[in-house]
Amino acid sequence: MDQLLSIRVFQRIVEAGSFTLAAAHLGIPRSTISKALLELEAHLGTPLLRRTTRSVTLTVEGAEYYRRVSGVTASLDEADETLRHMGTAAQGRLRIDVYSSFANHVLIPALGYFKAEFPGVQLAVGISDRPVNLVEEGVDCVIRAGALADSTMVAKTLFKDRLLTCASPAYLELHGVPKTPEELKEKHQLVGYFGAAAREVWPLRLQLGARTHVFSNFDFYSNDSAGQIGMMASGLGVGQTHALVARPLPQSGALVSVLEDWTRQTVPISVMYPSPKRLNHRTRVFVDWLVRYVRQYAK
Repeated sequence: MDQLLSIRVFQRIVEAGSFTLAAAHLGIPRSTISKALLELEAHLGTPLLRRTTRSVTLTVEGAEYYRRVSGVTASLDEADETLRHMGTAAQGRLRIDVYSSFANHVLIPALGYFKAEFPGVQLAVGISDRPVNLVEEGVDCVIRAGALADSTMVAKTLFKDRLLTCASPAYLELHGVPKTPEELKEKHQLVGYFGAAAREVWPLRLQLGARTHVFSNFDFYSNDSAGQIGMMASGLGVGQTHALVARPLPQSGALVSVLEDWTRQTVPISVMYPSPKRLNHRTRVFVDWLVRYVRQYAK
């Protein structure tokens, strides 16, 4: 038995959630994947995975083994990566996926700075608010806002952004500036956001001390975060977005913040990638650059 190969096969099955996807990612036949896992389980004397026609899940022993071997393979991969790229620049195609408002208002205007620092990296930027499967879709890292689901992915918080309740000057001139949540409910049109995948509506939430108001009935909705900002800037109503991504619009006067005393919640902005053991050199330098840039931009 090639124990290192069997361990890497086991890890890839866990991370991909599928024997077929693991085989495709590793570039080996599915039969080889199955044989390697069976040999590893025989060597350890315990099942590591539960297989059904629909899913692959870890046993208790499998979860513990995955946790322990991940540190070992991470060290091996780090050693390989360090030597492979010692004295060389980051290069190759980097595939990232970014939610639309962050892409349009924060990341894309800064990509020239990244390219100047790392000219050998070709950036392929997917712009979407929908969840993506990094392994299945060949994505190196994703940038997302909000609380993240439990995952085998590594998540690094870039910044805790505050929420911004706002509308266009033209809208406020026509309808007046809401001074209380009650005025907002009774006299104003609302612009909302619904999730691209699950179609759940994200409520507009106002909080001051122990008092909370939640609005979930909107006059206009978008499943694209940049589209929602565009609706507000076009004068369709009052909405809630992230201050970091909307910053250019209040600065230019295209949006005006309202009910600021009621809008003090924060939302984490995070970058996610498979794990340090799968992190190639170009992804590593991009993540490090992104952390530096966003923290500087947010000041």
